[in-house]
Amino acid sequence: MTKKILVISGSDRQGSFNTQLSNLFVKSFGEKGYESALLDYNDVPLLSQNNEYPTVEAVINLRNTVKLYDAFVFVSPEYNGSYPARLKNLIDWLSRPESQEGTQELTVINGKKATVASAANSTYGKFVRKNLNELLAYTRMNPMDHEGLGIRIPVEAWGTGDLVLDSEQQQNFDEFIASFISYIEEKLN
Repeated sequence: MTKKILVISGSDRQGSFNTQLSNLFVKSFGEKGYESALLDYNDVPLLSQNNEYPTVEAVINLRNTVKLYDAFVFVSPEYNGSYPARLKNLIDWLSRPESQEGTQELTVINGKKATVASAANSTYGKFVRKNLNELLAYTRMNPMDHEGLGIRIPVEAWGTGDLVLDSEQQQNFDEFIASFISYIEEKLN
């Protein structure tokens, strides 16, 4: 059975380079025969104990969508050396039990395989990738033992608004895709 891969962009900026990179992931997985989609979570509210239970419809729909996927790619810009609040909020919702009585139940992301990527400037998103990998492990996901993919945003992209990978970046991207596919196809021990 072919694995399904959900790609999640940490940015909601129009024209976001990380969302463009996310779309490249979706396209590449599709070309390799995997069902893949980009998650839209713009309607997910800020998590608070005031709205956690009963769970709002947007979060119920989010969890039902996430349950359909076997693996995840989190693609995030780097905000002050870490991830954006909206991405942390999404992960917080997904890491919580579905019912108030279910504090010991498995969450919709528990044990699922994941990896991280970032399009950033001179850091290649190394800090956000490190922090995201730690967060995913903390929330009981199963992140690939890899620092993730870092893409440096080309200077010309700031003028055109288009993220175009050069030949070296494309090679790194293709190798990363192959590594992640190999990882998600491994059987869990």
